Amino acid sequence: MLFLKKYKYNDNNLAICYYRFSSHAQNEASIDQQREQAKFFAQTHDLKIIKEYSDEAISGTTDNRPGFQQMLSEVAKLKPSTLIVWKVDRLGRDRTNIAIAKDTLRRAGCRVKYVAETVANEDTPESQFTEAMLESMAEFYSAQLRVNVMRGMRYNAEHALYNGHKTLGYAVDGEKHYVIDEETAPVVRRIFEQYASGVPMQQIMNELNDAGIKTTRGNEFTINSLRHILHNRAYIGEYHYNDIVIPDGMPSIIPCELFKTAQERFELNRRIKCHKSSTMAKNVSESRFWLTGKLYCGKCGESMHGLSGTSKTGATHYYYACNNHRKHKCTLKNIPQHQMELNVISILKTFLNDSENLASLAVDIANYHKSRNDNSAFIASLEEMLKQNEKQITNIVNAIANGAMSSALTDKLQQLEIEKGSLTDAIEVEQAKARLIVDEHSVKEYFKQYANANLDDAEIRDSVLNYFVDKIYVYDDKITVTGCFSGEPTEIPFTEFSEFDCETVSSILKSAM
Repeated sequence: MLFLKKYKYNDNNLAICYYRFSSHAQNEASIDQQREQAKFFAQTHDLKIIKEYSDEAISGTTDNRPGFQQMLSEVAKLKPSTLIVWKVDRLGRDRTNIAIAKDTLRRAGCRVKYVAETVANEDTPESQFTEAMLESMAEFYSAQLRVNVMRGMRYNAEHALYNGHKTLGYAVDGEKHYVIDEETAPVVRRIFEQYASGVPMQQIMNELNDAGIKTTRGNEFTINSLRHILHNRAYIGEYHYNDIVIPDGMPSIIPCELFKTAQERFELNRRIKCHKSSTMAKNVSESRFWLTGKLYCGKCGESMHGLSGTSKTGATHYYYACNNHRKHKCTLKNIPQHQMELNVISILKTFLNDSENLASLAVDIANYHKSRNDNSAFIASLEEMLKQNEKQITNIVNAIANGAMSSALTDKLQQLEIEKGSLTDAIEVEQAKARLIVDEHSVKEYFKQYANANLDDAEIRDSVLNYFVDKIYVYDDKITVTGCFSGEPTEIPFTEFSEFDCETVSSILKSAM
């Protein structure tokens, strides 16, 4: 843009400064160095700096920079004679953006002065030519750098190497390979195991945050960050970068079966949520299909959901239906809701009233807890975090003792002390769990509360169902119940009765009791 344009500049010694660096990888001192040189420039040119603007870790290829935009919006009000900037590329790396910014500045009567680049009087063709060359070089450098970076990142991806993306549970070795981080990998395993076993994400999140455990960004966990972890296939060893997928490209932290179980639970929760929304939309919320999530079609394996239909008389009837039957892909007939639920209630009552069942279940669940509740790795992870925390506290205390007192240090020390308390509490809780001996007798005593349980109470019924039943497979003539702790599934003939046959319903309930 080699043409002369006359501007009326402010006649004073006031100056503003703008500093920028574009990458988190750059040293924080780059801003300090720019500030130091700008102040030296102001002193040598008899200028008084009245305001400074800066943008940290933001690319110059965009003008969407808070400090940059604030400077442009305030320059007309401040009326400085000079903007001091390190180089042309600090102002930006896009020639169009630079041209617009300089026009805004100069219309406000503000000249642009570069500390590390020599540009003659701005009113001459030579100065504009020099600036244009510097701006073109800055833009060319940025474009070339982008190409080189993308080429390098693609090379890294093709060889399953670290590409700057930190992942909880992993560290990076000297050759840029992902390796398991023994400090945080147990946290990842814990998240998957808890979620797969039915612990709500809100509870998992609260426990992690209460323990003072942080994400890779140093933030508290959120539902979204947990969801990202639970969907991340890196944890089963699958390396991903854009369109590049490398199976076994990195060490796995959890087994594939556990990952699959977690995904199934996501799908189950999604369907239950959709079902609840659909039920509310149809104004049939009074008919809660409480077997949703447990019922599966014995013919095709698809899950079963509640639905309603209106007869010719105008009466509304409720059913459990195979998802594929609704798509005309399965022949399993729809099961009346009451018929299905009363059969399951009968099964649960018969099971719970059998002392031999409870005794056998007590043995199974005791062994289950002993095998699943080995939290030694998680405790070791917490202890390592506590060790690192105490090391940081010691370093800050030593720095303060040597005279390096600042509000930033004291704030950091206070934050570390809070994290130390959270970690200490979490370790004590986990150690208490480890000391708890889960034997057959204690489990038997616990399960006695379920004997003759009132399954008409929705809360008790849901508790029994979730604790004792894994899945229920429905056929035309039978129901197959699989328990969480039993070795073999139990088959029960499907008792058929009318949805409105009160005598039959009453007799089944009495016999079950």
